[in-house]
Parts: sequence; structure tokens; C-alpha cells
Amino acid sequence: MDLLKQRKMGILPEIDIAGHAYTVDLRLNELRNVELPNKKLSLDEMVTAPNGRHYLFFYDIESRSILHASSDMVTLPTNAVLVEIPDELGLDPVGMARKYGLSDEYFLKMHPYEKAGKATLTSLDKSGLPEFVVANQKLLQQDLQDPQKITFRKSP
Repeated sequence: MDLLKQRKMGILPEIDIAGHAYTVDLRLNELRNVELPNKKLSLDEMVTAPNGRHYLFFYDIESRSILHASSDMVTLPTNAVLVEIPDELGLDPVGMARKYGLSDEYFLKMHPYEKAGKATLTSLDKSGLPEFVVANQKLLQQDLQDPQKITFRKSP
């Protein structure tokens, strides 16, 4: 049975992220780990790439979770990569059509249904995260030199 027929019968597509298989579930707006279904990656937590056709996020390979870069990140994570995956139409055009009440074939001319894809991985040293961490370290050093800033930042 071909992939499109399987999808129309309700079999959800999968994508490989750093060697981990994820089920694409657009109805719930998430990628669900095939081996550990409680490990979910929410599409809402991902950033749209500049081209508007992909999502970007940092992925912790060990914990199988999205890694959030924040102002308190002062060390570079060791088991993480920058991940790029297609947007919803690239992941599951049939699922997108169903989400909006359209026929299953609605998006297939521009977005053919394909075999499960593989995420594009970029090492952290080429992701911009090291520079972000260095900037956070500098801010932390400035805060340590000015105790008022520490108190100000920590107050509710």
C-alpha cells in the first residue's frame, strides 16, 4: 500500500530527529516520540525559519526535548543540536487539509506526500548559541560587579 493511501487511512507520518523517530500529529500540534510517547515536541515552542517554510529549535538529544535558550544560560549544552524541520505543509499536507476542513488532496499539488523525512541537524558551534552564551556570561560578570543589579534582577 502506498504512503498516501496509508495516510488517508489514518496512519500518521514520522520524522527522524537525531536518530529518534517522531510521529507527526498536527491535530495536537506536536511531534510525539515513537519509543517514548510521553516525550513530545510542541510545534508552538519552535521558531519559524527566515524562509517561513521550516521550523528551527535546539534539541537535547539525551532528554529528547526542546532546549530553550534563555538569559540565564551561561554554559553551552553538551548533547544538543540545532534542528530544522519542514513546516506543517511539508510534514503532513493531508493533516493540514483535514485541520482546515479541506479535502485530503487539497495541498498535494504543491506539497506532495513523501516518505518520512529526516531533520537537518547543525552542530551548536555553527548555530549562534556559543555567542549567545558568551554574551550571557559577560552580563553575569557585570551583575556580579554591581550588587544592586543582582538584587534588582532577582526581585519579583
